[in-house]
Amino acid sequence: MQRDRTTTYKIVSYTIFLIVLYLLETATPLGGLKLFGARLDLLFSVPAAVALMENPAVGAAIGLTTGILYDLAGTGVEGLLPLYFMLFATFAGAISGRYLRRIWPSHLLLTAGGMLILRGLQFVLSAMVRVSYPILPFLQSMYGEILAAIVLSPFIYLPVRTMARRFDRMK
Repeated sequence: MQRDRTTTYKIVSYTIFLIVLYLLETATPLGGLKLFGARLDLLFSVPAAVALMENPAVGAAIGLTTGILYDLAGTGVEGLLPLYFMLFATFAGAISGRYLRRIWPSHLLLTAGGMLILRGLQFVLSAMVRVSYPILPFLQSMYGEILAAIVLSPFIYLPVRTMARRFDRMK
């Protein structure tokens, strides 16, 4: 019973953290800030950090919530981002439970890999529907966003790690 309650508290606290980040990105002037010429995208790091610290089920719940928030912001193809983030966080949780340690470089690897895969899928899907983007500006934008996310990832990783350690002590 205590374990179920702790899992519920984990999901609620991670969701509140995610919603606060979402509001900072969309409802404040921080959403318009750019780093290295690329827009700041802090939401992507949250499912990677949660999947690294927790099991795949908790990661999937946070990934689904992240995808829904991206859809609310109007970025991307409607309805596909919750599916992508849920699958990404589940896969990241399964991989991190077996092959990765709960350290910051693992979080960087998951964040950069997930962003690279998502942007690559977006480019391929846009090419399939015959929307032509010049490849060099697209790659510059993609790598700029990944670099900005990596530079700012400690602001996501450290609070998630602190929450995970507190909940681990509650068990």
